[in-house]
Amino acid sequence: MSLFRLVAALLMLALIAPGEAARAMTVSPTQVELISAGSHSRGQITVVNNSSVPLPVEAVIQSVSLDEMGMPKPVKTSDEFLVMPPQALIAPGATQNFRVQWLGDPMLAASQSYLLYMNQIPVKLPQGKSGVQVVMSMGVMINVAPPQGTPSLQIVDTGVTTDKQGKRHPTLTVQNPSKVHALLPQSTIRLAAAGWSATLTPGMLNETIGIGLVQPGKRRKFVLPVELPAGVGSVRASLEMIQKR
Repeated sequence: MSLFRLVAALLMLALIAPGEAARAMTVSPTQVELISAGSHSRGQITVVNNSSVPLPVEAVIQSVSLDEMGMPKPVKTSDEFLVMPPQALIAPGATQNFRVQWLGDPMLAASQSYLLYMNQIPVKLPQGKSGVQVVMSMGVMINVAPPQGTPSLQIVDTGVTTDKQGKRHPTLTVQNPSKVHALLPQSTIRLAAAGWSATLTPGMLNETIGIGLVQPGKRRKFVLPVELPAGVGSVRASLEMIQKR
């Protein structure tokens, strides 16, 4: 499952005056790529208030670790960024830009990954009023790479899995032996079996897999977006990365 299908999530319920519409926001981009030194050590996040009422939001950043299936595990709140403004009250239909600046080690030894949560702040209820408010939190993945080095991916295993609809798909397990985070959609993957082959381009992978983050020294297992013919029981795979530093 794509990481950003997970991080844009409903976090909590709070009380609010009845009849008031749930507040909505959009956040872009959902992925920011930074380098720990130089002009690429800063970025910008835009939040739009799509509702008809003011939207109070705050920015919270946590370092994150992904398991082999890509599930994020927040590690700790990070103080290695400056976010300006840290909080904002966005008028109905208005846009607020949040500037993000890396304050950590400029000579970072290995890539670090973070989730920046744009959290809607619960509104204090007037005395004697009650109701239900949906309070949202939207996540932005921030990857910070060291100023030197290039990402690398090595194939360590292939397999076949069956989805809930009974369709069979190849799986690919890759490992990143480098000190720089790697993104699977920056690759071309070629698959082959007896009498069958397929090529997955970066565009196809980006559309179906999402970020495809593989952190330094870690493995990730991906279900590839191609259906296998009935007679194919195993696949061979090769991978070619497109370097984008």
